[in-house]
This record gives sequence, C-alpha cells and structure tokens, in this order.
Amino acid sequence: MNETKKGLLAWSFAAILLSACGGGSNINSPSTSNGGGVTPPNGGDGSLQLFGVGASTITTPRIQSEMDNWDVKPVTTTQLSLASIGAVLINNAGTSDAADVQVTGNGTGTFMLKSDTPIDLSKYASGFIEFQLRAKSSVPQQLSVSIDNEYPNRSSLPIATAVKGTGNWETLTVPISCMSPYPGATAVNLASVHTPFFLDTNQAFNYEITNVKYTLSSTNTPVVDPVTCKSASTSSGSGVNQAPALAAGDAAIYYSGDKSLATDLSSTYPLNSFGGTVTDAGQIVTADFPGNGGVFLGSDTANSDLSAYQNGAMTLDLKVSSYGASPNIQIRMDGTAGPDYGTFFTMDSGKVPADGNWYRCTLPVASLIPAANTSSVQKALYMAGAWDSMSGLQFAFTNVALKSALPSGFDANSPCTQIVP
Repeated sequence: MNETKKGLLAWSFAAILLSACGGGSNINSPSTSNGGGVTPPNGGDGSLQLFGVGASTITTPRIQSEMDNWDVKPVTTTQLSLASIGAVLINNAGTSDAADVQVTGNGTGTFMLKSDTPIDLSKYASGFIEFQLRAKSSVPQQLSVSIDNEYPNRSSLPIATAVKGTGNWETLTVPISCMSPYPGATAVNLASVHTPFFLDTNQAFNYEITNVKYTLSSTNTPVVDPVTCKSASTSSGSGVNQAPALAAGDAAIYYSGDKSLATDLSSTYPLNSFGGTVTDAGQIVTADFPGNGGVFLGSDTANSDLSAYQNGAMTLDLKVSSYGASPNIQIRMDGTAGPDYGTFFTMDSGKVPADGNWYRCTLPVASLIPAANTSSVQKALYMAGAWDSMSGLQFAFTNVALKSALPSGFDANSPCTQIVP
C-alpha cells in the first residue's frame, strides 16, 4: 500500500506538470497482454455507453480520496462524503443516470468508472471518450481525464481549459490518441482496461456528470485537435491541409489540397485496411495496429497505368505517434500481378521521428515498386510495419500524390521535412 500511495502521490504532482507541459508520448495501442479484456457490448453506432441513460453494467461509479489513504468507495443514491471528495447518484434524464460530485480541494479527489473485469477497448484507439459535465463552481486550473490501470499505468489529458463552466451542461470530447502518460509512467494497454474513465483534480470543484461513453467518431468539437493534440488557443493547425497545389501531369491519389490541375485518381484507389483500427476523418487517415495489419489505397479491382511516374516521386504527409515494436514503417506500391513484397521504402525514426509532428515526404517510385509493374497498379500505396512486430504502431497520413520527376538534389537519407503550422 505504501508504494501504491507514493506512486499516486507522484502522479498527483506530475499531473499538474503534465497540464502545463503536455506530457509524454501519445497513448500506446496494446503492446502487451494482461490476460486480455472482455469485449464489451456496443451500441448500434459502435459506441460503448459506460454511465448515463442506456449505460451497460460493465462499470460502476466510484470515488477515490487521497486524504483517506486513497480509499475507493462506490457511489450510490445515498450521499457519500470522504475527506477529499463526496458524491451521490441523482436523476437527470433517467433514474440514477448522473452523479453530483464535490471535490473539497483537500487532496486529490477522483470520480471514476471501474470494472472488476478488464475490458478490451483497443477498437477505440483512434476514437474518443465523450461525456457531459455541468460545473456548479469555478473550474479548477487542474482537471484531467485518464484511462487507468492503477499506478504507473495511466494515460491522461488535461481538460481544464476546455471546460467553459457556465453552469449549463456541456459535452467534452477527448481524443484517445492524444492521451499520454506522465514522465516515468507507462501508457495504458487498451486491450485490458480496469478503469476506462478517471476524472481527477486536487482543487475544489463541484460538478455533475453523465453520459460517459467511448465512441469511434463524434460530431462534436474535441477538447484538443485530434491531429496536433493541441488546443485551439495554442494551435494554428497541422499544416497538412495547406498542401501546395498539384501541377498538370501530377496524379492525386488521396489529397486534401488543390488538385484541380492534376489527374484525380482518388476514386480509383479508395482507402482499405485489415487488422488494427483505421479511421478516415478530415481527409486524414489514422492507423493504429495492435498486431499484424496494413492500410492501403486500392482494391481488388483497381488497375491503372502509372508507368509515367516510374522515374518520379510519391509525395505524402506523415505523422508517426509510435513505431511500437516495429523498427520501421514499410511503404510500397503493388502491381496487379501480386504484392511486391520485396520492393519498399523503409521509413524509420531517423527519417520521421515518433514525435507526433507532421512531415512532408518525397519517396522515389522506383523504391516502392519494380518499374515493370507500374503499368498495372492495384494498390497505389501500402503501409505497414515489420510483420509480426507491429504491436503499438501508430501513424497518420494524407496528401498522397505522384509526380513524374524527382526534385533536384533529392536525398533518400533525408526524404522528409517537418511541416511548420
């Protein structure tokens, strides 16, 4: 208990630092298995309702009080008051579908949704935690949402600046890919989660909370930009959606910028994938692989003559959050004759660091596919990690295009340049 207490105390102080400096690397996809988690029931839209109207019974609401030796107690319809926090279930849009929470400011107080059986949440690695909160007092300077497996396994995101605190209900949407452990801690294994929702502060704060869910997508504005993981007040954008216009003779495969002069092949090469979680939002593809898989632009029926680009270049914007267990990302094109396994461009941390920043890359087509196969291309882009070593691989890409010539002075050892928003 002493070690646990020390660890939690360390977390309490580190969380404040995390709020100020942004924390460490983004949340990892499962890289180890702690016995695996049960697959939870889903709503018709793929969401998992943990608390509120229509919630599953897979988790129960509880509170934790630092000044009570980090004691954890269930929240019921009878008011519970501990030294650091109190809570009671109330009726909002249903019966006992919300909690009235009072954090005293005397040590850290946490409201959590906890399961006695680990839950497999890996499908939501690129999704969101969404909940409704109504502030009944001033919003504290430190307020964090976490996914927790007990110290030191906790991935968090500070949200205090996103809470308006008007006294009305507001919806908070947290990108799971932006949640990160504080320095010295480890990211949560999403395949085996005991506490999928953990809201804590060490400052006085009274609030009501309801409708906590995991969701694959959301129409609400997230608390931070899912691409840059920065708040709107500190980010001017990722830069990827200001891609330069393509020229006549170029081919747009998957492009967010102006492609009016180029040949548009986006319908010929649609997004497809297998294994892992792959999402397409805002003209950006995000991929998260807990194991073997791949993401590609193409289909079984795709077939186009791209031989005009065999001596040219593929350009794409790439962001790597984690290489996981893989030493690299392997990038290739496939001819219709079959997968060109032996010809690919190796992208590693020496070319694109796993720092969550966007990089604009130029790759020789000759390094992606044998020249003889460019006359009949089935997959214009295929990306994956080293086979059997993909656990924890996370990346995003956009603005894939082909140009008929390599730029002068091209250096294959430095093919990418960071995009400055």
